[in-house]
Amino acid sequence: MGADSRHAGILDALRRRGGYAGIEELASGLSVTPQTIRRDLSELAEKGLLRRHHGGASLPSSIANTDYAVRHVENSAAKQRIARAAAALIPDGSSLFLTLGTTVEATAAALAATHRDLLVVTNSSAAARILGAAPGMQVHLLGGVWQARNGGLTGATAAEMAGRWRCDALLTGGGAIGADGWLLDYHEDEVAVARAMLARAGRLVIVADSAKFHRAAPCRVAQPGRGGMLVTEAAAPAATGRALRAAGAEIVIA
Repeated sequence: MGADSRHAGILDALRRRGGYAGIEELASGLSVTPQTIRRDLSELAEKGLLRRHHGGASLPSSIANTDYAVRHVENSAAKQRIARAAAALIPDGSSLFLTLGTTVEATAAALAATHRDLLVVTNSSAAARILGAAPGMQVHLLGGVWQARNGGLTGATAAEMAGRWRCDALLTGGGAIGADGWLLDYHEDEVAVARAMLARAGRLVIVADSAKFHRAAPCRVAQPGRGGMLVTEAAAPAATGRALRAAGAEIVIA
């Protein structure tokens, strides 16, 4: 089992055990040594995803949605590859909408490390914080209803504020990608903001790891058309690939 899988397993175990687990039970559950678990706990604690205790670890009280914390470490290597590939598609001096999501946050970090003079409009407090710390960035954080589960701002106010802008591109993740090529998500209040951004974006860039090809979500966001891109780390299923290409979208494999 790789480090990414162990980290996701540790966070999932803490969630299932009510927020706390001991080192020995984590080691037993993941079939690794206690020494390995201790190293993993130190790494996760450095990222702010848990708190170390003598003999165990707990979830920080600030993480209201543990599933979101788990997603930060699920497929993290793939997300980093996707983030670097997506950042390479964005010229310096561009204007961007950024939505919520862990892969979008990874892409924000890649942009902060490599780009200058970006104008960014986002409803993600995490993306705003990452890019706002980089030199030469102009970051506008939308208002709206605060989502404790992911640090996002959503709802009618956020959608209305997004409508005040016009950007070169929308960079977004999502909950799933259907066989018909549609980007899908779980929460209508988040989707409404993404749609408002898309209506005022020059092109659509979706960042999504290949696990999204095998999930389902109820809300339609968009289907990338001509000029749109899907950046992922593995080939799409045949039907999805055909649908995207028929719509004129490009698939970029990181």
